[in-house]
Amino acid sequence: MLWRIFKYIEHLSHLRHRKGHGIHSPYLFEFIDRVVFNSEGVECPRMVLQEHRDLKNNVTITGGEGRSVSSFVLGSSVSEKYGALLYRIAGWFGPEMIVELGTGLGISTLYLASGSPGTTLHSIEGNTERATIAAHLVSRCNLGPVSIHWGEMDEKLSDILPLMPGRFMAYVDGNHSYEPTVRYVRNLLDRAGEEAVIIMDDIYWSRGMNRAWKEVTSWQETRISIDLFHMGILLLRKDLPQARLKIKF
Repeated sequence: MLWRIFKYIEHLSHLRHRKGHGIHSPYLFEFIDRVVFNSEGVECPRMVLQEHRDLKNNVTITGGEGRSVSSFVLGSSVSEKYGALLYRIAGWFGPEMIVELGTGLGISTLYLASGSPGTTLHSIEGNTERATIAAHLVSRCNLGPVSIHWGEMDEKLSDILPLMPGRFMAYVDGNHSYEPTVRYVRNLLDRAGEEAVIIMDDIYWSRGMNRAWKEVTSWQETRISIDLFHMGILLLRKDLPQARLKIKF
């Protein structure tokens, strides 16, 4: 905890690009202005927010872990603020496919699928009970072509990778450890075409996750990296100059 506090203070001390100021690339400025800071006031559908809030208040105990649904949502699921960001990114980018590593209870799945309706979304979850709750959420909300895959992350990802187009969006929120995270992102990058977006959650959750973030942002293919502290965004577009941004969100 003390390490994360120190890293957050360090993060704030290195901010340079507030709401896009000083950014020369029109593509990147549009992303920062319209998507990150939501200059156009895009709102999530009321249904999405209501489902999220209902789960936040659900005290049902989830099987083997002995945790309530509300405890998991508050401690491990995406917040409304960052869920809304996922919604805006999906809507702005309009990917041909969305891949999510770490479904949880399906809350982030809900934001992603609602942001780009009709886009095929594959989400992988290692816990069978959470995957079942997420599948019920997807069905209840009639989210369209969304598939929840239960099982070991590497195995399920290897099944999905051959199906992926070059223009995809991926949300990595699975195993919060250095080695598997780097491996997941490497596999996803190898599938990227001329343009793709990869989002990494909890990049300061641990020293291992922060090390993973630093490594993937050093790769040549990661043209633009945006460090929001709780989330990191990789914009993969081959014609962009490399940029490493830290932003207070």
